[in-house]
Amino acid sequence: MQEALRALGPYLGLGLQLALGMAFFVLGGYVLDRWLRTLPWLTLVGAVLGLVAVVAKLWQVNVRLQQQRRRRPRDTSHGK
Repeated sequence: MQEALRALGPYLGLGLQLALGMAFFVLGGYVLDRWLRTLPWLTLVGAVLGLVAVVAKLWQVNVRLQQQRRRRPRDTSHGK
């Protein structure tokens, strides 16, 4: 059980990272929109940049998982 939690540890906060990253860009765009009076254009740009950041983070996590799978020795005994 501890081994499974240790393996999941880096990914437990992933949802929070993704949500906060998206919120950061959208909120930043909104604040700039209010300041420059360009509503809703910079909010939309922030949303697009947030989506790009989310996809980049998911890509990074996927690459890391693929590397870990390649390094892990394969068990050919199937529990025998």
